[in-house]
Amino acid sequence: MPGYSYFALSVICLLTFYIPLFWALGEFKDTSRNMKRFFIGFMPVGLGCIAWIEFGGLDWSRVLSNLAYAAFGSLILALIHKFSQP
Repeated sequence: MPGYSYFALSVICLLTFYIPLFWALGEFKDTSRNMKRFFIGFMPVGLGCIAWIEFGGLDWSRVLSNLAYAAFGSLILALIHKFSQP
């Protein structure tokens, strides 16, 4: 499997972990109805990808290393967004 596929899987896993976390923290209260439908529809896709990684015997270490890169990148973007607001 090519390396970029592992990165794509890691982004899907990251979103699968982030969506319930942000929902629990109340970040989606101002989100549009269509975006909420997308998030609800995305969760089975993300869980399916996680199951595919697990049962397909794919390399979790490569997925997790790319997951760390994606999480670090999203942290940087969140900090830029937070400090750029007046």
